[in-house]
Amino acid sequence: TGQQRGIGIHIKQHQILKPAVFQLGGQIFAADNIKENGKTNKQRVDYIKSIGLKPSEECKGSKEIIIPEQFDAVYQNYNALQKSAGFDLLLYIGSKATIYTYDVGTPAGYTGDTVVNLIVYKGRIIGGDISSCALDGFMLPLGEINVKIKT
Repeated sequence: TGQQRGIGIHIKQHQILKPAVFQLGGQIFAADNIKENGKTNKQRVDYIKSIGLKPSEECKGSKEIIIPEQFDAVYQNYNALQKSAGFDLLLYIGSKATIYTYDVGTPAGYTGDTVVNLIVYKGRIIGGDISSCALDGFMLPLGEINVKIKT
């Protein structure tokens, strides 16, 4: 749901520090109190299904990352993609996270496989993307798929 993905959240913080504090529906929450929605494989698969995709039931791969303290141009562009889906990686600078990758098929009109990458911090999905593995591929924010995935 939009509430789980963070759509419509108004950030209330004085500095970029973690944990972030935000207001949702008149209530104030700390980022550490957000419901876990990406801790288990089943939760991650269910999340991908909730945004209209048909993922493989097993994770293709995972890797640990550290969200940098300073965003270069690549991270700034990637975070702009995140913000368009209601996420903001600036809230997690300096934090360790894990990227989980799932196959989701090939969109009509494209070649090559397509994957969903989910960025998970303390069991919560904090960002990610839908990406083509082709050299001339695409990258979309989570929840924005305007092409049909072949099953």
